Amino acid sequence: MIRRIYISGLTVIFFWMICPLKGFAFGKNYVSEIDSLTKITQDPTRDDSLVMDAYFRLGRIYRLSEASKGLEYTKKGLDIAEDNHFSNLIGYALTDIGLLYWRLSNFNLALDFFLEAGDVFEREGDRSGYARVLNSIGSIFSRQGHQDRALTYFIQALQFYEDMDSVLLSATALNNIGMVYLEQGDYELAEEYHRKSLEIKEAYGDLAGKAFSLNNLGTIMKQTGRYDEALTYYEESLNIRKETGGRLEVVNTKRNLGYLYFLKQDFNKAIELLEECFVLYEEVDHRAGMADAEHIMGMVYGALGDFNKSRYYFELSLISSEQLGLASLVSDNYKSLSELYANYGDYHLAYDYQKKYLILQDSIYDAEVSRRALELRFVHEREKRESEIQLLRKSHQIIELNYDKQRLFRNFLLLFISLILVTLFVIYFRFLEYKKTNVLLKKQKEEIADNNRKLKELNISLFEHKEKVEKLNMKLQDSEKNLININDTKDKLFSIISHDLRNPFASIVSFSRILNRDIDMLTKEELKELVADLDTSVIKISNLLDNLLQWSRAQTGKISFRPEAIAIKEIIAENVNLFASNAREKEIELVDATDQEVIAYGDVNMTDTILRNLISNALKYTHTKGRVTVSAREHNKFIEISVSDTGVGISENAQKKLLRSDTLHSTYGTRDEKGSGLGLLICREFIRRLGGNFFIKSEVGKGSVFTFSIPKKTT
Repeated sequence: MIRRIYISGLTVIFFWMICPLKGFAFGKNYVSEIDSLTKITQDPTRDDSLVMDAYFRLGRIYRLSEASKGLEYTKKGLDIAEDNHFSNLIGYALTDIGLLYWRLSNFNLALDFFLEAGDVFEREGDRSGYARVLNSIGSIFSRQGHQDRALTYFIQALQFYEDMDSVLLSATALNNIGMVYLEQGDYELAEEYHRKSLEIKEAYGDLAGKAFSLNNLGTIMKQTGRYDEALTYYEESLNIRKETGGRLEVVNTKRNLGYLYFLKQDFNKAIELLEECFVLYEEVDHRAGMADAEHIMGMVYGALGDFNKSRYYFELSLISSEQLGLASLVSDNYKSLSELYANYGDYHLAYDYQKKYLILQDSIYDAEVSRRALELRFVHEREKRESEIQLLRKSHQIIELNYDKQRLFRNFLLLFISLILVTLFVIYFRFLEYKKTNVLLKKQKEEIADNNRKLKELNISLFEHKEKVEKLNMKLQDSEKNLININDTKDKLFSIISHDLRNPFASIVSFSRILNRDIDMLTKEELKELVADLDTSVIKISNLLDNLLQWSRAQTGKISFRPEAIAIKEIIAENVNLFASNAREKEIELVDATDQEVIAYGDVNMTDTILRNLISNALKYTHTKGRVTVSAREHNKFIEISVSDTGVGISENAQKKLLRSDTLHSTYGTRDEKGSGLGLLICREFIRRLGGNFFIKSEVGKGSVFTFSIPKKTT
């Protein structure tokens, strides 16, 4: 319910990464610096660069105490930088403005400025600034619940930092990646990245960064139920943060402690810490953190049975999260209010909030699907524009060739006129130098003949070049048609995925509601039946998402190809063992018919994925009491691996569709198992990458044999 509570920790991670200040409160030194910088901005005799620098420094000083004032100063500095064309500083000014809007919880404006800063850094070739912006954008997406997009940006930032040997900044990126995995519930990976980050910060003596890592490790311990370890990490982090003076970091850690004490059912301690958080969040004007703390307080009073206070805090958190656009926290508040009203018998309001919760969840899902469709459309449009640019370049080359031809013709015309004049001159003097004139005319005729020959050769060359250009244009048109077909395939794929995901998810929601509502009335047999159906839906979703991930990585070029020697007998045995329980459940005999060791050369993961999909399909389309056989043999320079079954078989028309790379084809299994066709699409793609071939031999009602080949290991 409160999986978003620790996100504010990620918010302040980003501020720690870029903020030069150690705290929010102004000591004597800061007051003196503010006075000095203010005088510089008010002195008309000062150079623009000094005034601009003063504005930027004032903006950073006020960033974590009075963000509105910091925004005013930074914008003034940006105006000076733009007026003087200080290109190298404009990107950093835009980044600072994005941070200040972040600080004011205006995430959309913050994202706009980060994107604009990224364009500036990329144009100027500033790798450090660009990596900083990638981290910023990733933090925005993570705060808004788009963890997959956030992870992409954080990994890119880490690669930039590692390329630049920026070890301490790499620790920040590692920390951010750990936070994404923490949000996604992959606690093992999250702990691994946070511990790597902690090692670097300890080695460099970075106390503030160490506090962040300790706080995040505390959150991992809390999420995995290790409350005592979590308490130790949180308290150590809090002590360091009190020492370094960061008030926002202190209040975030106290909020985490408040939630931990709630989980430990020490409600009085939880209330005490959360009330301190309300005061501190008000002082630093951090509305997102306040909304998280209010949600926790609502849960505490709900556990204590105080309906009015619990509802009060949930409603406060709901108002703030709606205003800030925190969709995940809005969803959590809807769900909490629904459960609260249900517990106190107000089923009408409970139903209303549950309905809002489900609608919001659907909208989040639909928005993500729409975003992916728009990204695909953008890729297609970009490739189309690139094709148009290539066509324009070729047209420009043709124009230049025509111009050269015209220029050559002009030169020839001038030459011809000159020759006529010379000829007239020679005729005029022929009576004086008849013999000499004959020799000269002969030479001139030879020159004309040579020029004519060259012109003919040039015309032939131009004609051949024109034919090449026309052929190239035809290839470009074919490429455009191919891109359109690919895009149509992707659209169809996402339509199928959307439909196939919605059905099992709907089943899970239905089963969950039945269990929640009628668990005390259900018999043991009914419970087993529900759990079995629920397990089936979860497995369907897991398989579909696994295939979708593999296909997506293959399409975007992010899947690596690492060829190596593959023990085929071993990989077949592993997959047969993997599907043994599925075969037993359907009463199908699954046989490993590989009697000798054969060694192939290719990518192990791709080969494993192909074999897993083919065995899964064979089991799906084979009747009870049937037989599925997996075998391998050497054939010329290849290893051929076959999966045969005694199932329903495939018609010739369906076989042709299965072998095409631009179509998705699927039918129902013997138990009405529905597939998306994505598995065979992945198989075809991976077989192509491995340098092999794919064959299908089938007869309706008698079974099928799917065979693919991989190059043999050469000695």
